Amino acid sequence: MRWIKRFFHYCQNRFRYSNFFTKMVALFLVAAFLPLFLCSILFVTDTIQTSGENTAASIRNNFQQTYTVLNNRFSQIKKCADLLLNDAGTNDFLRNGTRETTFWEQRTFKSDMDNTIAFIESAQDIGRLRVYVDPDYFYILDSYHYYSMDFLNSQPWLVPVRSSQGRSIWLSSRENDLLDQAQNVLTNHNTLSYLVKGVDLTNMQRTAVVYQLDFSKSELEQQLQSSLVLNGSCAFVVDQDDQVIASAALGVAGELPESLADYTGQERVTIGGALYRVSRADFDAAPWSFVSLVPDESLFSYSDLDQVLFFILLAFIAGTIIFTSTLRFSRRVTQKIRSVVDGMEAVRHGEFRNLPATGTHDEIDELVDHYNYMVDELELLVEAKYLSGVELKAAQLRALQSQINPHFLYNTLEMINSYAFLENPQKVEQLVSALSRFYKLSLNHGKDIYQLWQELKLVEAYFQIQEIRYPGCLTLQIDVPSAMMQYAIPNITLQPLIENSISHGIMSKEDKHGRITILGRVLENAIQLQVIDDGVGMSPEAVAQLNAGKVPEDAETTGSRYGIYNINERIQNFYGGAYHLYFESVPGQGTVVTITLPPN
Repeated sequence: MRWIKRFFHYCQNRFRYSNFFTKMVALFLVAAFLPLFLCSILFVTDTIQTSGENTAASIRNNFQQTYTVLNNRFSQIKKCADLLLNDAGTNDFLRNGTRETTFWEQRTFKSDMDNTIAFIESAQDIGRLRVYVDPDYFYILDSYHYYSMDFLNSQPWLVPVRSSQGRSIWLSSRENDLLDQAQNVLTNHNTLSYLVKGVDLTNMQRTAVVYQLDFSKSELEQQLQSSLVLNGSCAFVVDQDDQVIASAALGVAGELPESLADYTGQERVTIGGALYRVSRADFDAAPWSFVSLVPDESLFSYSDLDQVLFFILLAFIAGTIIFTSTLRFSRRVTQKIRSVVDGMEAVRHGEFRNLPATGTHDEIDELVDHYNYMVDELELLVEAKYLSGVELKAAQLRALQSQINPHFLYNTLEMINSYAFLENPQKVEQLVSALSRFYKLSLNHGKDIYQLWQELKLVEAYFQIQEIRYPGCLTLQIDVPSAMMQYAIPNITLQPLIENSISHGIMSKEDKHGRITILGRVLENAIQLQVIDDGVGMSPEAVAQLNAGKVPEDAETTGSRYGIYNINERIQNFYGGAYHLYFESVPGQGTVVTITLPPN
C-alpha cells in the first residue's frame, strides 16, 4: 500500500506542476478514453458472456433432446418385453415345463413364437430376441432365438434376477460378450441387452422364461454423437457403477475413459489438464445415466468475433478523433491563456501592449478585450503622469496599479485551470465572468471616483471569485442604506480591505471560516463605512502603526497592508486630513476598519 500511495502522490505532484496544456490534454484523454475503454470492456465481456450463455443454452437443449430420445428408446424395449410377458398363450405353454410336452406341441409353440419375434425385431429395431426356456423344451432350442436356461446359470449378474430379487436387468457389451462366449457365439462387442424373466404363475418361485432383447450399441453412440456441438466435448451412457456403456466425442484426441467413477457428483472436472462442465441425467426406463462433458474454453469459442473486432475498430477511430480534437482544442485554449499571462508579465515590467483578438467571442476572448482596455487605460494614465508631472496623479496611478495585482489574476487563472481540469464549465464561466466584471469596474473608464454602488459591485465581483476559491468558507453581508448609494468614494477603496480581511484575518484561522460585514451610516457632516471581520485580528503594534498613518514594518511581505496604507493616503489627498481610515482589532476576535468620507 505504501508504494501505491507514493506513486499516487508522485503522479499528483507531476500533474499539479505541469503546464496547462498538459493538464487539459490529460483531462480530456482521461474523460474520453476511460469511458471508451470501460465501454469496450463491458461490450466485449457482454458479447462473450451472451455468446457463452447462448452456446450453453444450445448445449442444454441438445442434452435434453438426446436424453429424451434415448429414454424413449429404452422405454420401447421395455414395452416389447412386457408384451411378451403378458402373452397368455406363451405363459400357458411355458408353465408346463415340468411335465412332458410332445414334439408337435413344442413345434407349434415355436412357430407362433417365431412370428411374434419377427414382428418385434422388425418393428422395434431389435437386433435379436433370445428366449431362454426350461431344458425340457429341447425340441425348440435352436441356439439362435431359443436357448436353454442353463446357459444363464454361469452368469453372476443373473443371480439377483433368478433369486427373485429383481425382475429385469440391462446388460452392457462386456456382459454380453461373456454370455456369447458361454453360448459359443462370436462376440462383436456391439450388443446391449435387456433381460426380463417370466415366472410360473402357479409357482412364483420358478422362473419359466427369460427374454433377452439385443439392440445395437452403435445406435446409442450415433445418438450421442449427434448431441455434440462443441469441439472437445464428450457424451456417455454409464451404468450404476459409472462404468461407460457407450460413448462419443467430438475432436478429442486419445481414448475416452472407461469409467467416470472419479467424476461422480462433480459439476466441473479436470481431464488431461482441461476443465470440463459436467451434465448428468438418470434414465427413467433403464438404470443407466446420460453424462456429457463440455470444455469451458469451447463455450466462448463461438463468440461473435466479427462484431467484437468491428466495435474495437470503431473505438479506435473514435479514440483517434477524440485525441486529435483534444490536442487542437487544448492548444487553442492554452494559447489564449498564455497570451494573457505573457501580457500581464509585460505589464508587470512596465510594457503595455495589446493582445490580438481571437475572434471566438468566448469568455477568454472577453477577458482579452477587457485586458486590452485595461492596458489602453493604463497607458493613457502613464502618459498623463508623464505629461502633467503632478505628484498626486502619480500617487493615484501607483495606487491603481498596485490594486490591479498580477498575482490576483494568476491565482484566478489557476482556479480557471483547475476547474477546467475538473470539467466544471459552470465554475469556469462564473470565474471568467466575475474576473472580467472586476477589471471592467476597477478601471471605471479612467475615473478616480466611484459612486458607492459601483464600489460595492466591484466588491461583489471580487468576493464571488474568493467564494469560488474558498468554497463554503466565506460569508459577505452588506448592510448599507440605499440613500448612501449615490455618495462618492475613491475607486478601489473597499476591495483591498476585503482582501486583507480574507488573507490575513479569516484564512489565518484554524477552521478557515469567517464572515465579513460592510456597514454604512450617514452622520451629520460625514458618512461612515465599516468593514468588519471575525478573523484572527492584529497585534496592538500593527493597529497603532496603521492608525498613525505609517506603513507597517512587514509591509513588504504583506502587500495588502501596504494597499491599506495607500488607501488612507489617497483619501487624505482627495478630502483632507479629517477623512481617513481607523482600525480597531482584538487578537483572536476580529478587526473593524472604519472609513470616514465627506457626504458628497
